[in-house]
Amino acid sequence: MKSIVVLGTSSHVGKSTIAMVICRLLYRQRLRVTPFKAHNTSYSTYLTESGHRIPYAQALQAWAAGQQPSLTIAPIWLEPYDGSNVNAAIGGQPMEQISLVDFFERHRESNWDLLKSCLSQLKAQYDVVICEGAGNPVDVSLEQGDLANIQVARYLDANIVLVIDGGRGGGIPHAIGTWELMNPEDRQRIKGLIVNKFDGSLELLRQGLDWFEQRTQIPTLGIIPRNNDLFSRLVAITRLERRLGSGRDSNTLTIVVIRLPHTASFADFDPLETEATVTVEYLDPSETLGYPDAVILPGTRATIADLHVLQRSGMAQQICDYVAAGGTAFGILGGYHMLGKTISDPEGIEGIDGRHNALGILAVKTVIISKRIARQRIGISIHPQAGLQVSGYEFHQTRTQVIDTNAVKSIFDETGLGVIDHYDAVWGVNLHGVFDNGPWRRTWLNRLRQQRGFKALPTGIGNHRTQREEAINRVTDEFANFLDLSTLL
Repeated sequence: MKSIVVLGTSSHVGKSTIAMVICRLLYRQRLRVTPFKAHNTSYSTYLTESGHRIPYAQALQAWAAGQQPSLTIAPIWLEPYDGSNVNAAIGGQPMEQISLVDFFERHRESNWDLLKSCLSQLKAQYDVVICEGAGNPVDVSLEQGDLANIQVARYLDANIVLVIDGGRGGGIPHAIGTWELMNPEDRQRIKGLIVNKFDGSLELLRQGLDWFEQRTQIPTLGIIPRNNDLFSRLVAITRLERRLGSGRDSNTLTIVVIRLPHTASFADFDPLETEATVTVEYLDPSETLGYPDAVILPGTRATIADLHVLQRSGMAQQICDYVAAGGTAFGILGGYHMLGKTISDPEGIEGIDGRHNALGILAVKTVIISKRIARQRIGISIHPQAGLQVSGYEFHQTRTQVIDTNAVKSIFDETGLGVIDHYDAVWGVNLHGVFDNGPWRRTWLNRLRQQRGFKALPTGIGNHRTQREEAINRVTDEFANFLDLSTLL
């Protein structure tokens, strides 16, 4: 078994992308390859088939490696809470709020035992393990508690590739500083440097890289130019930032997603981001809604708290006025429940007990319960077109009940998965990933397009996973033009 650890001189240099590309390149060579990341701090997550949440970046790397995402490849997920605390899901256990000090110091031994167990399983099952580091590997403030970087490389006896951000100043100084702070044994593991997102003078960069190689004997394995078109595609499949589009034309729909303070997953909107005729805009509750083609309330980790934010900010009233004027609203899980009449928390699960009036534009009521529901689901659509298979997953602690059967109709063959009002204006689903389903997504978009007098889009398309594969391949092909990874294995 061989292994590569992708380290970076800082966060956001592109480690996740480089690791994804390496996974796909080795998968094409028919090697059994797997990604791994000891811990990742992220809001965007993916629910595995076993019902565990892992960072979406590691799910993407798993797909690039030709496998299904699992907890073993990303055993620790940290969800930011505030500057000094995180919500930690460790080894598939329920999330608990802990301080960063506790995580890096007091939990170090038990975390390392967990990571070694996962790595041992992967070593036994795969030919190559591609590990992604976190932050900078020689951050002196985390030296005693860092388990995601050098510690993993030592345990696997791995080769290291160091990634720098070529789009910002100081990349080479960052690299030499990182090298200087490593001990001599760890320096020997570094087999190459990759300059990612480069934008500038290649001649000047090469002078700096030559100096770096003379100083360290570390060659440059690739200089990846910044490509906004590819970056846009990558954004759409990883939810790193807003999509960087080339502008909208007169036949483009505008869909607004309300950026709730506790949004559960922006990955739900990846498929919409990939649509060339859709512009997805993200608005804070304090902003003005205007009159888009549709507004979406995403899933949330704190439904009642976010409902109160919508109400205090005036966004709740804006959405109600928008729907009354003929607009379309769509809610996913917690966002769906906010569109209903009431949300009750009799046990104080979310810390705000009692019954709370919601937006009141969908005839349902929701009760927050102690039991967590996490499961994959498959249904058959009734609306906007009958007979389409739709898959997704539930992840919630709620029970939603229809109040007036004359006021709503089922979207799918099971009412519990979602309903719409009789005007087809307010939609609510209990499914993450509903927009992944290409034919259903296009049919829903075509309803919006019809309202605008636009030509319908073809509905005989693949699901988002097909589009995701195409995007992974395109990004990999482009990166491969600039990389020489022969010295890594």
